[in-house]
Amino acid sequence: MNKFNYIILAVLFFTITVMSGCSLITTNEKKYMAQTVAIAESKDGKYEVKVSMEEFSMYYSNYASSYMQNGMSKKQVVQQIVDMIINRKLFIDYLKDYELDNEKIYTLTNKEINECWTEVYKYVYEQLDSYEVEIYNDWGLELNEDEKTEEEKSEFIGRTEYEHTYVLKNGVLTKNEKENGEDENQTLNPNPFKQYFWQENESEVKGYTKKGAIKTKLTEYSDGIREEEMKRFVKALTKAEEYKKEKDTSPWAVFEREIERVYKIQEDNKFIQKYEQFFNDSYQMNSNDIIALYENTILGQMENYSTTSAYNDAMKADNSTVYYHPTQGWFYVSHLLIGFDDNQKALIEEWETQVKKGIITEEEKQANIETLRLQLKATARDSEGKNTSVTKSASQILTEVNNAVSIYGNNVDEKVNVFTDLIFKYTTESSFLTRDFDYAIPVDKAYDSMVKEFATASRELYEKGLGSLSGLVYTEYGAHIIMFTGIPANANLSGQNVTLEQLWGTKLKTSSDKNMLDLFAEKVTKNDYATQQNKIIDQLRADMDISYSKTKLKKFL
Repeated sequence: MNKFNYIILAVLFFTITVMSGCSLITTNEKKYMAQTVAIAESKDGKYEVKVSMEEFSMYYSNYASSYMQNGMSKKQVVQQIVDMIINRKLFIDYLKDYELDNEKIYTLTNKEINECWTEVYKYVYEQLDSYEVEIYNDWGLELNEDEKTEEEKSEFIGRTEYEHTYVLKNGVLTKNEKENGEDENQTLNPNPFKQYFWQENESEVKGYTKKGAIKTKLTEYSDGIREEEMKRFVKALTKAEEYKKEKDTSPWAVFEREIERVYKIQEDNKFIQKYEQFFNDSYQMNSNDIIALYENTILGQMENYSTTSAYNDAMKADNSTVYYHPTQGWFYVSHLLIGFDDNQKALIEEWETQVKKGIITEEEKQANIETLRLQLKATARDSEGKNTSVTKSASQILTEVNNAVSIYGNNVDEKVNVFTDLIFKYTTESSFLTRDFDYAIPVDKAYDSMVKEFATASRELYEKGLGSLSGLVYTEYGAHIIMFTGIPANANLSGQNVTLEQLWGTKLKTSSDKNMLDLFAEKVTKNDYATQQNKIIDQLRADMDISYSKTKLKKFL
């Protein structure tokens, strides 16, 4: 496997998401999906892994587009994905067997097993919730959307202080040791789902009641909604596994097989997490590697950005990968978005359709959108990212922001800091919260990548100076409150004789303590981690006889 493929492998194959099999298999594909497309067997008989068409199909749907965007042909993608599945399975088997001083060091603790089951239960509840609206509509019931919104909190996180993996003391790079809490010897959670299967007595699951009875029968713990959700979920699972010809097709057996499947994915992920933690705990960072990687990166970017247009194109494409800034043609902004909710977005789409059909004019559409803008609101979250009972309009949030920021006068750092707290409190754009860099805006509007209204308002702030704050800026996404937060900085403009102090002193953005040294230390660690993984996989594959069903894979294409 070439270097390019290994880089992709390191990024992708250890992050496997849980997917319900029923979303992947149609009636005409059942026998087809049961086929084996590859087998890997070790010469000593210790390891054997098989790849089914069902597994391959799932991975293909997740990763094929990423590979193709990097220039791989479909034939290369198929080979790569099959190898990725084999490698993952071999690696996990290796971790489960690996011993150090005659002790298996990757064995899961009760706490870790419990964490796996917690993720399984979360997955099941998400699947059950997906049927809720459908059931309410079928039964003629009214769904309380406000209560539903209160439960949807997992998308956001609370603001936490950045923790350096390494610290610089007297010019020496030192690992920032953290105290490890004692492992909790937790009792595993019992399966909480049996209550959602109608039972004739407490000891034996008999399945569901007669058709229609579930709508009227009430119990001391439920109004029947959860039971109906489970019924529909298991019905879909049953249909999806028909091709397997299982002996026991009772609802409970079907359900147990699904949660065991999902648990296996979570358990495998946990083994990989343990390996990564073990690697990081024992990893010895070489500060010269950080400097060498930074210097090579900067020298390469100096060559690539030899013209202003090349630099601007790179910043426009992805400013988070640009560390050499030959001009001062860009600046950073942070923003708080009070976005349109799903219902409002649907209305806007409907109005756009009506304009195309000539039902309403463009002016009428804009007037309707103006009315929607007055209705924009956001729910406040607490310090952990959980929704509170407080909801404010966009104008009320702007007033709160202005009052909080004005206290600090010309102190840009404090203004940015308090504004960032309010972003975490109110924004409806979760992705912005985890960025290493703020949004980059070009001084020259020819290189804009943001929507016009956002970019124009940002440039007005640039003219006013650091820490300047906008009013409500309306775009197709909703209402933005924008702040001018900084200018791209060079840790070392020449790419030569770089010092750790220069990297440490170059923050990625004003609102975080993360600096260029942290960023490149992460890059070095990831490179070495991938190298170690690939070394293990190469050793495992060297002892394997691997056969591919080229005919079946070709037919897939």
